[in-house]
Amino acid sequence: DMFLRDMLCFMISFAMLHTSGAGLPYVTSPLWGTSGELWDGYASVDSYLYDWSTSGYKYGEERLPNEPVTDVFSPGDPGALSGTLDVTAALQEAVDNTPPGGVLRIPAGIYNITKPIVIEQPIVIRGDGPEKTILAPAHSLHVAHGEIGPCVAQSKACGTQPSKGYGFCGGFIELKSWTVASQTSWKASTITAPQMAGDNTLTLKEASALNVGDSIRIVLTDNDNHTLIRHLLGQEPAAYHTDVYINTFVAKITQKTGNNVTLNRKLPFDVRLEWNPWVDEAKYKVMNVGLEYFAIRHEAAAAYPGHHKEFGYNGIDLPKCMFCWVRGVHFHNVDVGILMTNSVLSTITDIKFTTDRQPCCQGNHGHHAIDISASGSMLIQNIVFTKATFVHGITVMSMSHLNVITGVYAEGCIFTGDHHGNSPFMNLWDNISALAMNRFFEYGGNNDVFPSSGRGETVWSVYDANGAHGKVKRFLGTLPYQQNPTHPWTPWAHLTVVPFQSVGPVSVPQGYAYYLHVFQDNLARGVSTGPVQKTPATLEFSPESLWAAQLLKRSGEFAPAFLDSNVWVIHCCCTSCPSCKCCKSGKTRSENATSCTTPWQKASNEERPLFNATDGEVHSYLYQKYGLPPKPTATAIEDMNYTARRTLATRITETEVITVAEEVYAFILVDGSAQILRVPTTSGDGNYASFG
Repeated sequence: DMFLRDMLCFMISFAMLHTSGAGLPYVTSPLWGTSGELWDGYASVDSYLYDWSTSGYKYGEERLPNEPVTDVFSPGDPGALSGTLDVTAALQEAVDNTPPGGVLRIPAGIYNITKPIVIEQPIVIRGDGPEKTILAPAHSLHVAHGEIGPCVAQSKACGTQPSKGYGFCGGFIELKSWTVASQTSWKASTITAPQMAGDNTLTLKEASALNVGDSIRIVLTDNDNHTLIRHLLGQEPAAYHTDVYINTFVAKITQKTGNNVTLNRKLPFDVRLEWNPWVDEAKYKVMNVGLEYFAIRHEAAAAYPGHHKEFGYNGIDLPKCMFCWVRGVHFHNVDVGILMTNSVLSTITDIKFTTDRQPCCQGNHGHHAIDISASGSMLIQNIVFTKATFVHGITVMSMSHLNVITGVYAEGCIFTGDHHGNSPFMNLWDNISALAMNRFFEYGGNNDVFPSSGRGETVWSVYDANGAHGKVKRFLGTLPYQQNPTHPWTPWAHLTVVPFQSVGPVSVPQGYAYYLHVFQDNLARGVSTGPVQKTPATLEFSPESLWAAQLLKRSGEFAPAFLDSNVWVIHCCCTSCPSCKCCKSGKTRSENATSCTTPWQKASNEERPLFNATDGEVHSYLYQKYGLPPKPTATAIEDMNYTARRTLATRITETEVITVAEEVYAFILVDGSAQILRVPTTSGDGNYASFG
């Protein structure tokens, strides 16, 4: 019932995302307005807001797959389910034997593994839920491989212990690193005419091999004058490299006339002939790999040793992926959680990080939680850190661009939005809260990859949380700073922060082109080359999630990416849901946050009749309404209930959860007709147990 309740409440909140209710004092941004009426739609490179609604799995236009199980891992010996036996070889064999496109279920149990599980084909690995299916590595990657790893780096923090080489590479689930298409393998055409950022058309030398509906990627390579890197940074780099290129902007062809193609997304950068531009069909060799509903738990007796001293208590390494996903996975005591580098149009969602090991001397519990370096158009959403502070919370680096990081909650810990250099640009950091945000702009990287960030980075509704995501204590009030005063370059030349709320006066250094929506009149005037919007101090701001608002504007409240989201990306509360019971008092969202824990209980629920229906009648209705095939067995019926819930979600306009005699029911309005659906508390075969 939690899944159904949260999902439907979430959809209702989005339907009301821009409805303020009578007298609720909240502020909107002049870059967006109430429902996007002030947004310029990214007209040029000088625009402040890109359209991030097309990021994530298949441009946010399709649900994450939920294909039926084709294979089940069965280790045989009962001891294998309790963590007492090494199941590495058996599990690797099961992975290898799962056919391309298949779904391998790992039933509930604790599984001891001693080496990484390697994936070499497009499959889905699905557990019974992160509290039930637990992969428990017996040791670190350093022990597993018996040697120093390939990622050696040095740090003076917390002593002189040398690097073990696994601080930013490798995992206990690894995708075999296959190469992406090269200029000679799947090349479709060179680009013959320049285009400006904000355009959505290309003129090709030869487009006959391409069709409407194909996804293509644009490849640009810097020239001897280094104009590409300067264009992406908005300033001079610390050092010029000979291998600067970008190859992870992917778009879909929506129209073709001769050799001219129209794309479903606007260009985030100029396309100049001096950068040898060409396109190829976006056919990554690794596509549609999914990892979902399990946990990776390291039982580490020792404290985290410190930055670049990691032994390799790592999680997942999925490089060079397209249309891939990691969903509903929990990580415990990891040095590195998820590496998804050089990837495009993939989704990481419903992830949780926990720890019970002692921190290092600097107060950190791990190195990288999530690293999407060199990746484009990724959707990172619904990420929870429970008292687990990482050196780098979520990392963008090496031309990472158009990625969305939204719905992050660092409970009782600190979060950093790590910009690691080599010009990450135009990423959206959206609806993020933590115990404190004083380290949000901390960055890593070597001196030759600075400045740490390029143009177009946007920070939207990032705030200190007073104990709960959704309860604003203070919006972000710090700006990027020079961590090393000897660096001659500015860390970020272009940045948008909405809202910005500092404790004391803040001056923006000369030469910075920042857009700041200030919630207090404490910013020195005339010091920023970018505009400063000033608003009387308040804690009410809408939309809470720019990504959600853009997706709502583009695709409506039943957009596939919404249906894959958890409820707390944006709370069903007050500014989002003025008809919720907790909002009837007229209090503000921050004042009501505690009482808004059950927003699905609408104010009029006591007036609604309880429709009595047997399971058979509900099943019959669902079969008839949605054409679901009959399933004769009890297990299949339970499975059908899950499928029905997913299907119903596309047509539901209103819901509430009712408990009668310890049975849980969902009251729903489908196309205006009232229905009642009993929500199963078990899933029969266990495939979806994580949803309860």
